[in-house]
Amino acid sequence: MTPFFSRYRQFRDLDPKEVSRDLLERRRAARAREVVLVGELDLARTAWHQPPHPEAVNAATFALRRAMNAYPDPAAGDVRALVAARHGIDTDHVAVGHGAAELLEQACALLLGGGGELLVPWPSWRPLPELAQRAGGRPVPVAGGDLDALAVRVGENTRAVALCNPNDPTGAALDRDAIRDFTRSLPERVWVLVDEALADFLEPGHDAAGLAGELENLLVFRTFSKLHAMAGFRIGYVVGPPEMAARLAPSFSVNAPAQAAAVWALENGEGVLTRRRAATARERDRLGKALHATPLSFAPSETSLVWLGSERHDGQTLTEHLAARRITIAPGRQWGDETRVRVTLRDAAATDRLVGALAELP
Repeated sequence: MTPFFSRYRQFRDLDPKEVSRDLLERRRAARAREVVLVGELDLARTAWHQPPHPEAVNAATFALRRAMNAYPDPAAGDVRALVAARHGIDTDHVAVGHGAAELLEQACALLLGGGGELLVPWPSWRPLPELAQRAGGRPVPVAGGDLDALAVRVGENTRAVALCNPNDPTGAALDRDAIRDFTRSLPERVWVLVDEALADFLEPGHDAAGLAGELENLLVFRTFSKLHAMAGFRIGYVVGPPEMAARLAPSFSVNAPAQAAAVWALENGEGVLTRRRAATARERDRLGKALHATPLSFAPSETSLVWLGSERHDGQTLTEHLAARRITIAPGRQWGDETRVRVTLRDAAATDRLVGALAELP
């Protein structure tokens, strides 16, 4: 017999199951020694974590291929008509622009020139004070965000009050009637600017956009960037008095693919919003139940944002603890709050990972 067969003849009497068990144990041991790379989980950004609906993308693609060499509708007529119908207002109350933030910045430029005050309940959307400063105005943060406190703070130099509904970073929503009463209580020269970038998380009819048809000093800014997941299209709109809407309309039109995607979203997207609202509420409830009877908690939220705090740990500790587990969140110190962090909820897997990481807090 050749040396080759002599070498392997010794294995004939081995039990195959025993060999398999031995190999599996060796593989498990090897895996235990391996360095496992855990992917980063970004829970700091506010954009929706999934892509837009495929039909919205198809509508944009078709618009691009159909008339790539032509200028888009400068008035964004189809978008404006659908927005007006959605909120029960006339079309001339609507202006479509390159995202709600740009429209809000333009409104600040029109209203705050010469050093006018912009009252901002704090904490709120972080760029608001910067927008006021860039417009030549003076931002005045008002702690707590209470509408009564804002009304008391209005002075001779106040030109506008900026509200975020629902709020970023807390996720809390303002009552529609409360916004109406607050706006009516202010002098006519004082405008109320309502950033409703997160309003699609609210049930239809609970937002403030429909009030634009009855209040002469109200501007409401909306976007398709959040629950419609269309941040890359850069399209939003503002509703308000016709003369102000006309002044806020951009000099050059929003591109055709963005208009087409927005039209699809306004005509067909309510089912998408309903499903995503429900998914967000489910994950928010799961997180709340997981944190029950722990030192961790968050304020009531209507959105994917939770303003998380702990009885034992400050915001920096929470931020560093999660960062060590490759989970990124927004530290509360960005809003001047050292006790909390802002977390953006995603899907069930993200919630599970977040809960697991928080359970490891000392």
